Amino acid sequence: MSYILTFTSTHGAILAEKTLLQAGHSVGVMPLPSGIKAGCGIALRVADYIGAKSLLQENNIVVAAVYQAMLNSQETVYSEVKG
Repeated sequence: MSYILTFTSTHGAILAEKTLLQAGHSVGVMPLPSGIKAGCGIALRVADYIGAKSLLQENNIVVAAVYQAMLNSQETVYSEVKG
């Protein structure tokens, strides 16, 4: 299972990627999926969203939203994770 982190700015997404990589997290940069209608156009895919979000908060990097990516029979469906 993977999670998608969105940001309000490209700068925030790039800074978040750098911070997560330096801490040893597995991170993938991707265009914002069409199923998500918020964010700057760049998103990060992570496996450990709790650890990633916590690290980013410690470094004052704001995550706009977190989405869980689930593959159904034909497509990937994104549902927002609250909290």
